[in-house]
Amino acid sequence: MAVAKHARGHLRQGAAVGLSACLVAVILGAGGVPAQGGEQFAGRLSRMPVDRAIAPSISGGGEARATLAGSELTIVATFAGMSSPATAAHVHRAPIARRGPVAFTLDVAAAAGRIEQSLTLTDAQLAVLRDGRYYLQIHTEDNPGGELRGWLLPSRP
Repeated sequence: MAVAKHARGHLRQGAAVGLSACLVAVILGAGGVPAQGGEQFAGRLSRMPVDRAIAPSISGGGEARATLAGSELTIVATFAGMSSPATAAHVHRAPIARRGPVAFTLDVAAAAGRIEQSLTLTDAQLAVLRDGRYYLQIHTEDNPGGELRGWLLPSRP
């Protein structure tokens, strides 16, 4: 590496090395290394009718956030404004915009509001999560097939 002049804002060799190290740290922090406290995932819970006939009867919205620490995934979801009380919540496995089978059942303690639960994932399930193929679905009394849905995708903390 050549030594640049200090005048006119040029970097000295030591500063250039320091800048290079900072850039490597930023690049790795942006995607190469999990955030401190675990990998982060998020999804917007949106109205998602399972067929056109129920589209007018669904409402509400929310968000889901998940943190992966080792093999433990902690999901926190908040939701409101649905057509009727929540009765069940599941994590399903499927590519984005597709329906898929239930992978995990979540506890619904309140008919509206918040779900918080931790799950232990296998290596195969970790691969599915990191590939963006899990979605959270909230089921209601009026729409037992599901009213809100959102894919858990990698995100920044």
